[in-house]
Amino acid sequence: MMNLYRHWMFFLAALFLCNSSVAYSSASSAELQLQSLKSTLRFATWQGIEPDKWATLWLIKRHLSTDAYFLLTPPGVALSQDAVAFGVQGASLRRANHESMFRRLKQAMNLDSKALDGLDQIIHDVEVNIWDAPAHLHSSWFESMYRQLQARYERDQVPIDCYLAFFDAAVRLLSQPDAQLADYAEKLSLKTECPGLQRHQPDFVAQLDHLEILREISLGKKVVFVDTREDEEFNEVHLPGAKILRLRDVNAETVKHFLDADLVVPYCVKDFRGFEVAKSMKQFGIKHVATLSPYGLKGWLKADLPVVRAGATTEQQAVQALMQCAMEPSVCLKENQK
Repeated sequence: MMNLYRHWMFFLAALFLCNSSVAYSSASSAELQLQSLKSTLRFATWQGIEPDKWATLWLIKRHLSTDAYFLLTPPGVALSQDAVAFGVQGASLRRANHESMFRRLKQAMNLDSKALDGLDQIIHDVEVNIWDAPAHLHSSWFESMYRQLQARYERDQVPIDCYLAFFDAAVRLLSQPDAQLADYAEKLSLKTECPGLQRHQPDFVAQLDHLEILREISLGKKVVFVDTREDEEFNEVHLPGAKILRLRDVNAETVKHFLDADLVVPYCVKDFRGFEVAKSMKQFGIKHVATLSPYGLKGWLKADLPVVRAGATTEQQAVQALMQCAMEPSVCLKENQK
């Protein structure tokens, strides 16, 4: 037990805060540089798997410029200077103030469509909404089919045309008020058009359920949670002892802080950003990396597992509660489900 305690006290003492980060701008949707977006055909962003990024890409292609094309760059690599950047720090078009990129662009373009309003709500539910009930009844259906498409392409190898076809079909469904789960399963499967990869990538990222994570902690393993979100999100709520490391900050130097960990678990709201950081860390030599199942912070909260919450639970209280839960994880999880 003392061994476990020492691991977690070290964990807290070494809490890693990335001071070089820049907070999100307070710019409103109306302040987006819409004219510059309309006047270009070249858009640049980092490769990624988040629904918000691909929904925004679809919105640009279908409603802003049908001739637009996209230059996708590996995370951390400088973007092309002769293209309009989006979805990265410093770009006018990016997620800000708990608003998705898709929402900000849709509002700036003043698009009036029930289907687009529905997609806006779904993207918010999947990527931003932590505390509230889903804004759209079909959010879970959409997310399930989105993840199925990505699973066929090992999450991060989905071709652009498959994402465009997926959102085309989603918007058609959202135009039908009586659409059912079976309709989503049929129309969003795209198994004929997008059958998936025939090869396997070497940088596979495992998923571990809560029971497996808690058992690792109970065995005295040094399990490091890595919060991949922005400061304001982290300060609101985070996993016990979590260190901050965003995708843009992953490099050979920053990963050195995790070399002595037995297991590194990056996460975000639903683990789209978490997966990207996990994959990048593996590429920089961190071997024992996994994401959470159920996905991310939202899955952890749904299981009622300990978190640090502003004005409610301190770091020390959350770590102690997690250690207690790790002693009998199956009992803890069962109790939380009552």
